[in-house]
Amino acid sequence: MTVVAELLAIGDELVHGAGLDTNSKWLAGELERIGAAVHRFGVTSDDPGHLRGAIAEACARADVVVATGGLGPTLDDRTRDVVADLLGGPLWFDPASWQQIQDWLRSRGRPVPDSNRRQAFFPPGALPIGNPCGTAPGFAVPIGRARFFALPGVPREMQALAGTHVLPAVAALPGLRPVAQSWLRVLGPSEALLGERIAPFMVAGRNPAVGVTAQSGLLTIRIVAAAATREQAEAQCAATAAELRPLVREWLFAEGLLDLPELVVQRLLAAGRTLALAESCTGGLAASRLVDVPGASSVFAGGVVAYGNAAKLELLGVPGELLQRHGAVSEPVAAAMAEGARARFHADLAVATTGIAGPGGGTPDKPVGTVCLALATGAGARAATLKLPDLGRGFVRERAVHEVWRLLLGAGDAAFVAAARL
Repeated sequence: MTVVAELLAIGDELVHGAGLDTNSKWLAGELERIGAAVHRFGVTSDDPGHLRGAIAEACARADVVVATGGLGPTLDDRTRDVVADLLGGPLWFDPASWQQIQDWLRSRGRPVPDSNRRQAFFPPGALPIGNPCGTAPGFAVPIGRARFFALPGVPREMQALAGTHVLPAVAALPGLRPVAQSWLRVLGPSEALLGERIAPFMVAGRNPAVGVTAQSGLLTIRIVAAAATREQAEAQCAATAAELRPLVREWLFAEGLLDLPELVVQRLLAAGRTLALAESCTGGLAASRLVDVPGASSVFAGGVVAYGNAAKLELLGVPGELLQRHGAVSEPVAAAMAEGARARFHADLAVATTGIAGPGGGTPDKPVGTVCLALATGAGARAATLKLPDLGRGFVRERAVHEVWRLLLGAGDAAFVAAARL
């Protein structure tokens, strides 16, 4: 048997588009890691009828259901009430949970509104799950065929309760099949072309399963294996990855489960190199992603958003005659931007981006999607022009940042030549 799990995110803000469900993504990864098979995500409003149906249906299909949200102190937080109605009994009050809520608020010098007392009520048969990070206890209760876990919607609180209660409880169930993953990142081909190249590996029912996801031109080949042990699953992933590499060799530029900025920081740390950025069309997007990574300060010396020509002149020392002769979106200007950033921040490497993200600004010679990328090292600067698809301003900027990562993951001529071939 396989332990089947479903995830349910609760909240009007989610179905109305005002918020994004990130909890299910995190939970799915953690449940899959310990061997549960996540078959479905669900998002539902706080409406009692919708919520009741969503919980009942999930608990009829799955062995484990984890719901997030709807445990706050206000009247629109209805998870506990709907579960009690579903189980056919009244809510019960837990003095220990109420004391924990009061202690948490008072320890932070905050008042204790009477409305918070609602959070200490639980459905019949429920086991309270204390919350050390906030005022919303979770709970666990059997519903239908499932073990139902209700967790707070705040990600920090949800992760704490899941780590101490939900994941250990699921890990003790029989029928788990540990899962391992491998990722191969490629740039260059369309999703269709890549799919044709690796089609024999993507047949339904294959173990390891192989799939492709696309984001702003970055294609990720995801390999997922399930086996009796994690070691066996990892070995199966490694074997499939070894078969795929020769098929995508000219496009492959990174591997592993880390995000690309994390890989860049790791690579620069290992090489003992520092980096500076000069961004025009990407508007600081690359720098922002880089500083999201803990430890980036050890390798990232600084960056400049030189969006206008005056900033390129004054902040990076780009010669005015280069701008006049070649225009801001040109290889000579990109190279000068990279050299200027490297000199000003005393960095080992510098990368510059300048381009036309659209929707306007394109010309027949330089249409929207034209991006010039440059790498400066102690040996000088090299630049290349990329003709990216005009799939919207956001796509061009994101794709340009992916090209920055590809360049830095090589941090030398080999990677630059690969980028220049596009």
